[in-house]
Amino acid sequence: MKSLATKPQQMKRSGIREILEIAVKTPGCIRLEVGEPNFPTPPHIIEAAAQAARDGYTKYALTAGIVPLREALLAKLRSFNGLDNIGMENILVTTGAAFALMDTFEAMLNPGDEVLVPDPGWPTYAVQVQLVGGVPVYYSAYVQDNFVPRIEEIERQITPHTKAIVLCNPSNPTGAVYPTEILKQIVTLATKHDLYVISDEVYEHLIFEGQPTTVAQFDPERVVGIYSFSKSYSMTGWRVGYAVAPQPLVGLMSRVIEPNMSCVAMPNQMAALAALVGPQDAIGTMRLAYQRRRDLVCDLLQQRGLYQYRPAGAFYIMVDISGAHQDSYDFAKAFLSEKKVSVAPGATFGPSSSNYVRVSLATAEADLLEGVTRLCDYLAENSANPTSQLAGVGTYS
Repeated sequence: MKSLATKPQQMKRSGIREILEIAVKTPGCIRLEVGEPNFPTPPHIIEAAAQAARDGYTKYALTAGIVPLREALLAKLRSFNGLDNIGMENILVTTGAAFALMDTFEAMLNPGDEVLVPDPGWPTYAVQVQLVGGVPVYYSAYVQDNFVPRIEEIERQITPHTKAIVLCNPSNPTGAVYPTEILKQIVTLATKHDLYVISDEVYEHLIFEGQPTTVAQFDPERVVGIYSFSKSYSMTGWRVGYAVAPQPLVGLMSRVIEPNMSCVAMPNQMAALAALVGPQDAIGTMRLAYQRRRDLVCDLLQQRGLYQYRPAGAFYIMVDISGAHQDSYDFAKAFLSEKKVSVAPGATFGPSSSNYVRVSLATAEADLLEGVTRLCDYLAENSANPTSQLAGVGTYS
């Protein structure tokens, strides 16, 4: 048989998915590895999809998305995000935010183009860049800065081959919320070096302290915004996201959609429309729940001497496991086997993140606290010197 494609064989699998596959086969496992809201999709959204199917919305849709949904998105982008200088022609509805990102990279990158991606950062960024022939280059963020990146750290990675900077605000996996001034400086840096900025803002509604900042406000001709219904409305399985991009990039992105997915399923788009125009109270309910869980977990980590920082948004926290002196993948697998709790290995989020595991706060409160308690116990049991892992911890707020 002739050989298969080399790029998929070379790509590194997501550590989140590796652990997930073990976790779902482990009876009684407490699931803290995946960013899956434990809240149900609001009933009016489900009913809108069901009614759409009954009413015959089961055909192909426009590639860019149905007009009523894009009209509602435009209204939301203007009122919530402050984007007054865009039109419906700048909006593409996609099969989740993940495809919006892939669509962007396919339309933007030539072989050898470099893309700066955050470390810690969602592993999909680097893999997608590689799959389209680009080169991911990491820029680090540090716990002493609450995982907000330093401008000089980003600029240090720029070369003549750099095409774009990816950022995620609020951050997956750290929960960091970038100050507005830092975001302005990133756009200024991109302008200086003639780069695009790809701003992943799927957690824009889940900010505990501060206000959301839409990066495209600072330069809509340079910034691609990536958005999703998954986290805000607990619609992960519905697979509806959208991208906001300038011309001519958005035109190429639309072309890329045609052979890849044709369009997003009509009932799902009608569900997304209902999410936008219907009651919004579910967002506030979930945000308050995640904030309370964040506080409870931080309090627990502080009691156990493992506190390092307090996430300001999203629903994740990175926990330092360096005291266990284990590779984060080995740690996650052994911890799952011994304590029946699944966490995501830090190394999947970037090369400088190997001393961490990511804990998802999107799990029910009782399970979350039990899982984090077991994590603290496991670290204490497996630390060669239980006090060594505490050095320097608890100094950041």
